[in-house]
Formats: sequence, structure tokens, C-alpha cells
Amino acid sequence: MVTLATWRRAGAIFVAALAILGAMSPAEAKAAWIKSNWASGTFVYADLCTLPESGTRVGQRIILRRSPNGDALSYEGADKSEPLAAASMTVDDATKAITFAVQTEAGPLRFQGIAAPDTLTGTLEDEAGAHSVHLPRVLRSHAHEACPGETTGSIGRRR
Repeated sequence: MVTLATWRRAGAIFVAALAILGAMSPAEAKAAWIKSNWASGTFVYADLCTLPESGTRVGQRIILRRSPNGDALSYEGADKSEPLAAASMTVDDATKAITFAVQTEAGPLRFQGIAAPDTLTGTLEDEAGAHSVHLPRVLRSHAHEACPGETTGSIGRRR
């Protein structure tokens, strides 16, 4: 049986929650919303495509999976048939900084960068040295589509 005291306590808790939410500025509310959206989900960053002249696949794909149970990241280069799981990685919720390392056949590959809502930018370092990367966030990979700049104009840039 619900008593009047129970209703009063529930009402007081509800009013306190509204006061806390109302005290947030629009910028704080937006930041809280962005952080909550960043908290979990799958984020795919890729520039995989096929060179029309040779049929060679080029580019790379990084898949970040965020979950309350832990984060996972995989890296796939154009020359690899299967994604490589990152052995070590860090994700900073406040700055969106990401670091990871994977072991490839050619040796270790390390990444350090920032994830924005639409891109992942940073530096990949492998046996050949450091290389800047700018990977757009995509809904699906375009590995089998012609790379931008192909001459027929039949495939537009959709990334």
C-alpha cells in the first residue's frame, strides 16, 4: 500500500531531479548529451577503396566498439584480409583521444589521435615511420568502390 509519505518522498525526489537538470546551461546539457552518446556504440572510420586502374585495394579501417563492459578496437589495412584486434588501447572520454597498438606481420603499428563526430585524425607509426591519417566516419566500408578521383565520374565521393 502506497502511503501519502511515500508519494511526498517520490515528489521531492522528482522536484530535486528537475532542479538539477534545470541548473545546467545549454552548453553543459549538450556536453552531457554528447558524452552519453560517446559512451557506447560502434564507430567505424575508414578510407578503404579500390584503384580503378589496377583493382588494388588501398586504405584502412578502424572500428571502435564502446560498451559499459569495456572497449574494443580493430584495425584493418587494405593488404590484410582480416581485422587485427588492438592489444592495448586507451580512450579518453573527456578529450576523445585514442591510442592503440596492433601487431602486424611487418611489425608493430601504433596510433595516437582524436575522434571527432565525423573523423578520426592522428598519426600511425609503423616500421616505415610516422604517417598522418584522416579517416572519415562511415556507416559502411567502401572497399569495393572506386577511390575518389577515378576518371569516369560514375562514383561520387560519399564518405
